[in-house]
Amino acid sequence: MPRAATINITGTVQGVGFRPFIYRVATSYGLKGYVTNLEDATVEIKVEGDEQQIKRFIEFLRKEAPPVCNIETIQIVWEPFIGRFKRFEIKRSKGEFVAYGSMLPPDISICSDCVSDILTPGRRWYHYPFTVCAHCGPRFTSVYELPYDRIRTNMKAFPLCPICQEEYADPKDRRFHAQGICCPKCGPQMTLYTPDKQPVSTNNPIYEAAKLIGEGFIVAVKGIGGIHIAVRTTEDQPLIELRKRRRRPTQPFAVMSPDLETIKTYAVVTPLEAALLTSWQKPIVTLKKASNFPLSNLVAPELDTIGVMLPYTGIHLMLFQYVKEPALVMTSGNKPGLPMAITNEEAFKTLSGIVDYLLLHDREIVNRCDDSVIRVMDNNVVTLIRRSRGYVPTPIKIPLLENEKITFAFGAELRNTGAILYKDRCYLTQHIGDVTNIETLQYLDQALHHMQNLLKITRDPDVIACDLHPRYLTSRLAKEKANEKNIPLIQVPHHHAHIASLMAENNIPPDQSIIGIALDGIGFGPDGTFWGGEILQATYRMYTRQGSLKPQPMPGGDLCTYYPVRMLIAILSSILTEQELSDITSHVFHGLPHGEKEFHVILQQIKKANGIMTTSSGRFLDAVSAAMGLCYRRTYEGEPAMKLEAVASMGRPAKLDITTYIYTKNGKLLLDTSKLLYDIIMISRDHNLSDTCATVQHAFAIGMAEIAVQVAEKTGINIIGLSGGVAVNQQIMRDIHEYISSHKLNFIYHTKVPPGDGGISLGQSIIAAAHERDL
Repeated sequence: MPRAATINITGTVQGVGFRPFIYRVATSYGLKGYVTNLEDATVEIKVEGDEQQIKRFIEFLRKEAPPVCNIETIQIVWEPFIGRFKRFEIKRSKGEFVAYGSMLPPDISICSDCVSDILTPGRRWYHYPFTVCAHCGPRFTSVYELPYDRIRTNMKAFPLCPICQEEYADPKDRRFHAQGICCPKCGPQMTLYTPDKQPVSTNNPIYEAAKLIGEGFIVAVKGIGGIHIAVRTTEDQPLIELRKRRRRPTQPFAVMSPDLETIKTYAVVTPLEAALLTSWQKPIVTLKKASNFPLSNLVAPELDTIGVMLPYTGIHLMLFQYVKEPALVMTSGNKPGLPMAITNEEAFKTLSGIVDYLLLHDREIVNRCDDSVIRVMDNNVVTLIRRSRGYVPTPIKIPLLENEKITFAFGAELRNTGAILYKDRCYLTQHIGDVTNIETLQYLDQALHHMQNLLKITRDPDVIACDLHPRYLTSRLAKEKANEKNIPLIQVPHHHAHIASLMAENNIPPDQSIIGIALDGIGFGPDGTFWGGEILQATYRMYTRQGSLKPQPMPGGDLCTYYPVRMLIAILSSILTEQELSDITSHVFHGLPHGEKEFHVILQQIKKANGIMTTSSGRFLDAVSAAMGLCYRRTYEGEPAMKLEAVASMGRPAKLDITTYIYTKNGKLLLDTSKLLYDIIMISRDHNLSDTCATVQHAFAIGMAEIAVQVAEKTGINIIGLSGGVAVNQQIMRDIHEYISSHKLNFIYHTKVPPGDGGISLGQSIIAAAHERDL
């Protein structure tokens, strides 16, 4: 029987080749009508034809949608057959809203068909680096606003040539209605420049850039979401020069290799890691170095891991056609502390003192977006260290939350992301970085504004959330926005936000409590001290601090962060005399800028008893790293603890009676890090270094897990979760997981947002919404 239907499909359904797919399926079922994009990122279909054929058509869409497409809902309104359509067609996008919840997809790495087009002689796209189709290419980094059409992307500056226009209009072509397509005649072009903006005379800029990289020069390479700095990895000298110019003496660099087989020559790759490396997201994956590591040790000094990715654009693909290196460093193109450059002018201005040449193109980057970083933990737990390209702007769904109010969250200070919470999903921005200057703060503000624009949110937020720390630039910006518009401001304790983000991504109901273990570097606590090793009994709205590490002084404040020997002295000072302390730490006095003289200054700072106190896990692990002679000066975030983990990975932990380190004070359970650190130093005299490092990590993990178990048993709560930056430590995560599970308790962890500060904005937004709704 002839019928008509209006079908609205929500999800990730624009920018994924869905309309061309619908066209082909509809015509194959003999249906007439049209498909169009709506302004709310929904796809609307109107069809007429046999009722059974329409039902089969809908079922086929549901089951066989393109790979990147994610259908969430299909709403069908049946109507009488009128016979008003003569054919099926793709119509111009409409400025209408019918549903909420759809979103543009993230950037999609180049597909195998386009790779073939680029590498096959005789094809129109041979060696053309901007080759894409309906199934791949920039999305989030290219679009100004929705609906997703060429005129609202950075490709509006490149009108299609007649041949590309034919392919765009051909239903049988995979470039049918693909908004980003182009060819050498009508698309963007590459140019190689010197730092003084002079073009290098060459017919093949990518070949010339590759040749220069092979000769040891440092070259900036503009991609789809930003600019990388590329350098070879098999010789020390180019890396020494890059580290000198970037003022990055030891921080590990990520690398890119041409294919999976090449990666396996210098790193251990599990099947899951291989699947992640070759996925359409193409993230950086943190891999174990091979025992015979052929690359320069200056790529990732004194670490047992290396961050690796595969080419995700035609530009990268072409570089590796000419470069004979197994890997190239591909690190963010920015001056220290500033956001990555995205415009050519910005690149000349900020990178001229860092790079020797710049390989740039004439296509605008609309949205800056750093590479995502992933680590596969034991038991194949996929942990996001940085959630950005390939994952943003996909929302985090929170089906148990019914929230009509709009919440903006401004995140933490370090590894920042912002977030917008509306209804049952939270939209995190791309990775912003460390918000310690006005440029990065402006980037955060712009990223939130662009996300708001994509979501078509036209009104001000109902509530704003930020960190409790009063001096964070993110907190100041949030306060300014709240005061300007008279919007309620919720200042969220850092570690409650960590636990709330964990609860949200694990769909914990609003009335459910969990025991959260929050382990990280530092976060401002409501008592005015700096937390970082916490056991919290928490709901979204409230929390109780049930336990922590023993509070320790931080003589000199932030100096302890940069000079771990200070924390070593501080942690031991409460249980040793001055002479004993000098005897046990004198071997590391050279790790202080002023040596033994500074040791005595530190003791005076501690005795004044008016300094900063902390329960930081990071500072404890830093102190251990210094005690073991691994790191005396921190040159990048997490360096001492990462070096400790690298050495510990080769060791076997000795068993300690962890209960001897746990005590009760003021009704809270504490882990005595002073006694633990002293005992570890004693153990180190009879054990090798790797076993000692493994022992302290194991004891620390079991100690915090045991406190959490005791609190769970006391409160009757059967869910324990782990959050915070320390959760990416392989051994600590594994030991806590196994200990909790051995006590028949449910253990939850992060898989959708970073456990570190990149996930804080999710927690802030949920807590603020909970306060507004009085959950």
